[in-house]
Amino acid sequence: MSGDSVTEEKKAIPFALLAPLAFVQFVDSVSYMVTAPSIVFYVLENGGSLDMYGLVLASFSFSSFCAKPVLGYFCDAGHGKFRTLYLISLGVAALGGLTYFAASAFPSKTALILLLLGRILGGVGAANSTLGFTYIAHVVDKSVFTQATSLLSLVRIVGMAIAPAFNVLLNDMNFSIDLFG
Repeated sequence: MSGDSVTEEKKAIPFALLAPLAFVQFVDSVSYMVTAPSIVFYVLENGGSLDMYGLVLASFSFSSFCAKPVLGYFCDAGHGKFRTLYLISLGVAALGGLTYFAASAFPSKTALILLLLGRILGGVGAANSTLGFTYIAHVVDKSVFTQATSLLSLVRIVGMAIAPAFNVLLNDMNFSIDLFG
């Protein structure tokens, strides 16, 4: 070395690449925090116990925990097929949300099973956060990697912080869907 200091040029965070990931993280965290407080009432109104409530509540996080390494494996095995896996996981999350929403239209025992299934599917879909961070690791320059991951994490926290405001707005909504007349 000649003694000259080598300075690494800092590149900009690719916001156009992060925006869709940030949007999904935001919606994911808001939907989780809007849904979580209502689960206890949903379960008890359908004849479930507090144990069932605990199972339904925990199923989201547990299924997400289990699905993250599976998604990571398929991402690695697919040589970085992020978009395909991301879209599949978004579809699974949407199906979970629809299942959770539609559960109230069914008789009590079926509703409880659908609540649980909806939360499990939602958790599997939410495991896509691992794909978002993997994608960032592949496309963002090393000099701004920490900033990019911090920004994505911040969006998730902001979504969780804003969600109670959505609960206040949704509090007065009370309607039912009766498919079985």
